[in-house]
Amino acid sequence: MSAFLKNQKISKLFTKLSIATAKTAFSLVLLFKIDSAQALAAKFNIDPSASFISSYTFSPDSVPFSLTDLGINSGDTIKLERFGSFSPFGDPTDEYFGSMWATFSADNRLLPSTGEYDGATTDRVPGAINAILTNGCLPSQCLDNSIFYISRGDFNGAVVQVPIDAKFIFIGAADSSFADNVDLNKDFAVGINSVSTASIPEPGFMSGLLAFGVYANGLQFLRNRKKVL
Repeated sequence: MSAFLKNQKISKLFTKLSIATAKTAFSLVLLFKIDSAQALAAKFNIDPSASFISSYTFSPDSVPFSLTDLGINSGDTIKLERFGSFSPFGDPTDEYFGSMWATFSADNRLLPSTGEYDGATTDRVPGAINAILTNGCLPSQCLDNSIFYISRGDFNGAVVQVPIDAKFIFIGAADSSFADNVDLNKDFAVGINSVSTASIPEPGFMSGLLAFGVYANGLQFLRNRKKVL
């Protein structure tokens, strides 16, 4: 095969490769832009009369949220925020209380209440796992038994990293007696927002793809220019 024909084949190969590289890079940029725009931002009502700790009075069991169903994985960083309020004394005309806490768990098991308030413990949640608060714990925000506050009187919002092996999260009103908690307007809720960027490729990866496309196109341009000359 002559050197001219060989150069022609190489030239065509680089042209095809540069086009494919550009398409791939554009697709990846578009894909991750869409993924970023579709980052989790959800809001769920919380029944303030339900609980995942033992209390003096009967209360329904808190329903755990499946992290898998929410598209949240171990190592992801999420922001939890409280919305609305409830009455801790059964008065629907005076809904002013908004304390909320949570605990991560390896499973969705919730043991029966003892019928006694034993403090804010995870005795009923055998799979409880400590959370990692990425901004550090405010005073009294992190308890000694895997429970952490999402909101209290002096703050609202917690940025946490999902611990390894966590599959569920229990969220409830922070109280010691739950049966008289009332939320007539149903505005007591938790917002869950994903702030993790772990799934987005390193900038060097995207730069490499784009640089290769530019290199291939530039090489093709030089070859075509030589032919003209």
